[in-house]
Amino acid sequence: MPSSSLFAPRHRSAAPISGPTEARLFEVSLSPLGWTFRGARNRLIILLSGSGRIAISGTEVSLTAPTILWTPSGEKGSVLIEAGAEGATLAIPELELGPAMPAGAIFAEVRNTLAQPILGARISADDARRLCGAVGTLEEELKENGPGSQEVIRHHLALLVIAIWRLANTETRQPKPSPRTIVRGFVHLMELHVRDHWTVGDYAAALDIPADRLNSAIRRAAGRTPQDLIHARIMTEAASLLDSSTLQIGEIAAILGFKDAAYFSRFFKRLAGISPRAHREGLTDRNRPRDTSFAAWP
Repeated sequence: MPSSSLFAPRHRSAAPISGPTEARLFEVSLSPLGWTFRGARNRLIILLSGSGRIAISGTEVSLTAPTILWTPSGEKGSVLIEAGAEGATLAIPELELGPAMPAGAIFAEVRNTLAQPILGARISADDARRLCGAVGTLEEELKENGPGSQEVIRHHLALLVIAIWRLANTETRQPKPSPRTIVRGFVHLMELHVRDHWTVGDYAAALDIPADRLNSAIRRAAGRTPQDLIHARIMTEAASLLDSSTLQIGEIAAILGFKDAAYFSRFFKRLAGISPRAHREGLTDRNRPRDTSFAAWP
């Protein structure tokens, strides 16, 4: 496969790309391939072999071949493809994607699917090869720009768009948990594991959902991030132990899963504005953690 100029080596900063449709196949490279996008165009990456990761909207997702990645225009982030990977990439502006969208009953379904990011949907190796072949055909047509090329490109884009929709639909065919189910599952797990200092990624993995879906559900329900609620729950327990026990600060830190008293004290002061000792001694007005009752949640 010809190498890609759409990707820049990891040690160089890739310039934001804007402009017409671009299609590239990329072959095995001895160096990682990095790419930063600014939301100017819709982007497709097909990973035929190898691995990588994408950072988008504050979330990082690992990519393992064979897989597809789709980011609609407006999304900003970066992609890193590890050395030795093979695949294809496509950049499509909205003005060229629109005419390629299918007419008829499936238009709304395809449009809705492509309006959302598809972050590492697993596909078969055969599907990955077919998609790479389609991108390769587009690459050749774009290079040659022969008679009727624009019509050929539009038709191939239409076929590719439907293929992406089909693959994404297959990936998501299993019923997804509702936001209510996600919230209740998160709260239950947080009660069990708050002292284990699970990350947001740990909770998302336990709920079998992407971290960005967990973040979205919790934000809608509580107006705060999952990390905010984890910290608030730890603070509630910390304040309770400080108020109702004679345990030393170091003992409370150990109970709450902190590696040492100093780390716990820094954490407490950062969130409460005063140290655990000052809280206990009542040296200033206490900024108690906000109510973490989840009774009114959906």
